[in-house]
Amino acid sequence: MENQSTIRKHIQALRQALTKEQQVAYSKEICERVIDSGILNKAEHVAIYLPVRGEANPTPLLDFNLYSNKQFYLPVLSSTQQNHLEFAKFDANTPMKLNQFKIPEPDVNESDLLKDPTILDCVIMPLVGLDPMGNRIGMGGGFYDRTFSFKKTSQMKPLLIGFCYNFQIIAPQTPQQWDVPVDAIATQTSFTQL
Repeated sequence: MENQSTIRKHIQALRQALTKEQQVAYSKEICERVIDSGILNKAEHVAIYLPVRGEANPTPLLDFNLYSNKQFYLPVLSSTQQNHLEFAKFDANTPMKLNQFKIPEPDVNESDLLKDPTILDCVIMPLVGLDPMGNRIGMGGGFYDRTFSFKKTSQMKPLLIGFCYNFQIIAPQTPQQWDVPVDAIATQTSFTQL
């Protein structure tokens, strides 16, 4: 079995090789699988992410004609809990800044952040690789695993959705004890609830 570092390098190279047109087209296809699944129909609080370095782009889901009854959020690095995420409401008018990893995040007051992730109904998650059982390889910081660690012992929400290109589905992995698997997988060609 390839180690995670090798998998990361391989998939990141594949993502970087995509043209802008391919990124847009493939991301739109993944969004269509999510919409067609109906998974977001009853969700009121939905976290997404802004893509960096060739990641699949979930922002077409922000089409407010489709989901005018929803509140969308973006992750923000927590200033109070190390390697954890908090969430800020997000729309077209949200002021943005770059965090320490050069990833755009909302520039909002600490008091405006959602600190309880169980309020979220769905979280569209970025990833590098994902196996068919929902074991996710991220960038290695463990931010999502720490933030949603309560899901290891509870079936409570939010529903975690791995959002990725087809080529990011990898061979089965042996998860670490701290890894939190996703609840559903969205790719260009399928949407699978686990």
